[in-house]
Amino acid sequence: MTSTGGKASEAVARAIGALVEGVTFYDLANIAVAEMRVKVAFEEFGRRKKGQLAKLEAVTARTAKDAAVLPGIYPMDVVSKVECYVCGYAAETRAMPNVCPNCGAARYAFEKEITLAKAWEIAANTGRKSAALFREAAAHADAGIRAVLEELAREEDGEAAQADRQLEELRT
Repeated sequence: MTSTGGKASEAVARAIGALVEGVTFYDLANIAVAEMRVKVAFEEFGRRKKGQLAKLEAVTARTAKDAAVLPGIYPMDVVSKVECYVCGYAAETRAMPNVCPNCGAARYAFEKEITLAKAWEIAANTGRKSAALFREAAAHADAGIRAVLEELAREEDGEAAQADRQLEELRT
């Protein structure tokens, strides 16, 4: 394998890793968050990431299992664990109990308070970082894959701009 092929392979693996990280983040966020408008936003963001992952998988013949280590674009620490606000018991988000095993508080005691403004801020920041990663990966990719990575970068730029507009509306 040539060094270009190696760089291309690594670049595609990083791009897939970024999309897997996004899907994971938005799935966890949707479970953890309390506010319905934020749940809906995170659900839509996650759906977009899944669509982007499908596009990239279709042209690369690679899947999420081929992803590089997650690049740290998404603030996983915000949603990966939940804590009972009554007693402080901590649990993994995917294993959020229906009642706190420590104090008996209902499931809602574990839900996180993430504002809609924070959700749009996360979307804007991660969109810009993802776009940059996709553009960098495109620079090392073959023509067909390059076109998809460039398209994903444009989508991310558009989503970041939309998130910035939504955030500005909330602030006014």
